[in-house]
Amino acid sequence: MLRLSTRLILIASNCLVQGYNEKIKITAPYISEKCNMNPRALMPALRRLTQVGILRSQTGGKEPGFILSRDPSEISLFDIIYSLEDDMNMMSCREVNTTITCDIKDCKDCSIYKIINIGMSRLKDDLKNTSLMQHYQFGLDK
Repeated sequence: MLRLSTRLILIASNCLVQGYNEKIKITAPYISEKCNMNPRALMPALRRLTQVGILRSQTGGKEPGFILSRDPSEISLFDIIYSLEDDMNMMSCREVNTTITCDIKDCKDCSIYKIINIGMSRLKDDLKNTSLMQHYQFGLDK
């Protein structure tokens, strides 16, 4: 499950792409109002994406706000999610619930673990191959 701030920034990314296309900085209050979300819940993701260089930010002055640091066609959904989540790997059943008993000694030998990791690998590939621009254009096609 993705963190709330990660889910919010994926929704807010359309505002950021629009801001990039129009060459304007987008403020957290603007995003929050347009997307009907709490700006305090969104801010951790905006700050983190600024720290890793996906966003540039400016406080104060004539144009405070956030803007993508490069073309949205060069930023994948994986880049966003990977920057915000600690780990995108499947945890074993025992890591999720320490009271589980299982006859399999090594979780990597578990068929469920293998199937879920295959699915996670495919998901990562799909996220790597989907740019913010594609995500934005998909939203316009609705």
